[in-house]
Amino acid sequence: MEHFKNATRKLYAKRPLFFNIGLVIAIGLCFIAFEFKVFIAEEDKVELPDEEPVVFLNDDVIQTSHPPKPMPKKLPEPKGDVNIVEVEELVEPDEKKEVIDIEEEMKDWEDFSEPEEKVEDNTPYDPFALEVKPQFNGGMDGFYEYIANAIEYPSFEQKRNIGGRVVLSFVIEKDGSLSEVKVLKKVSEGIDKEATRVIENAPKWKAGKQRGQAVRVKMTIPIYFQLR
Repeated sequence: MEHFKNATRKLYAKRPLFFNIGLVIAIGLCFIAFEFKVFIAEEDKVELPDEEPVVFLNDDVIQTSHPPKPMPKKLPEPKGDVNIVEVEELVEPDEKKEVIDIEEEMKDWEDFSEPEEKVEDNTPYDPFALEVKPQFNGGMDGFYEYIANAIEYPSFEQKRNIGGRVVLSFVIEKDGSLSEVKVLKKVSEGIDKEATRVIENAPKWKAGKQRGQAVRVKMTIPIYFQLR
């Protein structure tokens, strides 16, 4: 015979049986409760009168009905004779209609032209952003050739073998002249002054143009000073 290690395991096998027994008992108790009758003794019974019921109204209730609105007063009838005046409608005068000749109006518009307003632009432009770049007579090679011929090496720097690269900026005006010469990278006092003098005395350029108008152009150029 097989023995269980735990006694409660035997009860688990009978759980459906216990559930059915409990369900039958619960249904039986409900049926008994619905079918149970209570008997009242004769002395405990109360007889109700056969009279019709009477409803009592409370006089303190506020009436919610509104009284009728008063009729409007009649206007007094006019005394004496009443003259009725007939008003005639005003007739507006005929407006003269102007005849417009469309062809003549169009001719006037064709002859009309807006005045061209020229706004003076003094902003220095970058030469690479222009429609027409400024140009020296002979190009950049001709400009460097002018610089090489015009430069006089300063004696002080020549004796001391001083040289180097000077970087200058200048503005080409609308008439082609050069202005606002500035030294961006210096070498020595004598070399910087000589480079500035050569640029200031340079011949005129052909001015750059933007939208058909001459504009100012800012350029930067290096100049080398070297003894051979």
